[in-house]
Amino acid sequence: MKISYYLGLLLLTCTSFCYGDNYIIDEKYTGAPFVKNGDVSGCGFSYDYWQDLTNEERKLVAEGCSLNTTKFNFNKLYDLIDKNTVIYRDGDFELIMDRKHQESDKKDKIIYDYNNPIEDIVYEINLSLVYKKQIKSSITLASYSYNSDRAFYLKSQYYYIDATGDIYIISLKDYSTHIEDINRIHYKIDKENLNFVKL
Repeated sequence: MKISYYLGLLLLTCTSFCYGDNYIIDEKYTGAPFVKNGDVSGCGFSYDYWQDLTNEERKLVAEGCSLNTTKFNFNKLYDLIDKNTVIYRDGDFELIMDRKHQESDKKDKIIYDYNNPIEDIVYEINLSLVYKKQIKSSITLASYSYNSDRAFYLKSQYYYIDATGDIYIISLKDYSTHIEDINRIHYKIDKENLNFVKL
């Protein structure tokens, strides 16, 4: 009886290792866990925020927003990433982060086009799936941009990489009083087909 119990336990343990890849990534690169559930419902406030609330009430409102309470610091992440930072390696298979910094050239655009606004991308963090030193697939994990001519909102994108290979991304436009255009994306690292699969 004991043998069959231990054999069953051993098979269960082996099955989880055979069919599920584990991606052990340093916490400084995994992103913010709140992105996994995508809850930003507590972010945003009414127009009377500055006039009708006390400092203590404003602090309570700010603490209700997961964007303000996350321990993961995306600003520090931009400083951590070099040109190509390997965050995971398994033989010839690698996950590599890189950053981009771009500023649009406003001199080329004399007349403002409302349908194609100028956006200055301050920073962008990309994740590449690399096999035998060749990039097989790439996605944007985090970004920070704003419209420099009409600075009504801040466009941000945040991410979280789960140990199971699931990647959660949330992008949004943050106006000073509320959040709009919330978009959630879920990817899975497909090690066998060397791709990020959108779920």
